[in-house]
Amino acid sequence: MDADRSRPVAGVGLAVAAITVANLLGGISYLWQKLALEGLPPATVIWLRNAVALALMAGWIAWRGGPFWPYDRRATLRLFLVGNLAYGLPLILGIVGVDWSTSGNGAILILLEPGAILLFSWWLLSESIRRLQVLGIAAGLIGALLVVTEEAPLGALFAGSHLHGNIALAVHGVLWGLYSPLIKPLADKHRDAVGLTFAPMLLANVLLVPAALSEASEWQAGPALASSLVWALWLGLLASFAGTILWTYSLATLRASTVAPFVFLQPLAGVVAGWLVLDERVSADALAGGLLIGAGVALVLWRPRRRAAA
Repeated sequence: MDADRSRPVAGVGLAVAAITVANLLGGISYLWQKLALEGLPPATVIWLRNAVALALMAGWIAWRGGPFWPYDRRATLRLFLVGNLAYGLPLILGIVGVDWSTSGNGAILILLEPGAILLFSWWLLSESIRRLQVLGIAAGLIGALLVVTEEAPLGALFAGSHLHGNIALAVHGVLWGLYSPLIKPLADKHRDAVGLTFAPMLLANVLLVPAALSEASEWQAGPALASSLVWALWLGLLASFAGTILWTYSLATLRASTVAPFVFLQPLAGVVAGWLVLDERVSADALAGGLLIGAGVALVLWRPRRRAAA
């Protein structure tokens, strides 16, 4: 039986709501990262947001009275891979790419993630890919491109001034595609979304702490420092804490390949955030893209009813 259909309808509905909110927060986070970079270097912003999320999760686990580390050696090794290869490294590459390139290009190149999720889910989890999912991915990709190309035309993706940043953003999109397939087996076994999110974030410090310390010479007080610290705090609270917990929670119910098209909500959220915060114009292409994104997600979730046997 299909893993998504074997769950109660209410559980699937909550999982869909969780992955939707997680991706909306992810889309808005590109704006917050750009604002945080005005007074802090990239790896430091990432370490700070991760530290904020870790503190909140540790407090939650302590208040609940649950174990901090209910994982055996094999699970710990998988969590180490998730924390460093599929969480810490793409976070660093993403914010460095945004710093060297543009938030619009970042919104385009994160679209490599859904295809990577499907590929890695097929390779690591032996998940089948249905035709409707392929159609949904295609519709979402076209829609997301319509949303973001007004701000950052496709022809500018590999312009000389943005080349290195766009390469970093492309690799970051592919590596994010590893997160769901790697953590899915643990999400099936350990139903605690907070604890399962806490573990890879903690292990990611093996990468994040040295990266932040390498920027120590750039830690300087200035007029933008206070606001950058606020934006880093905001990133930790909403993007890293709330967003990652919601994503992990959804994987306890949905297949890793099912969550892939929801990534297309991120560029839509980015454009809306720009409209609300920076008073940027929302074009007809953006509205059409939003409709295509919704249609793509619907295609992935839709299951044709089977006729009962006569």
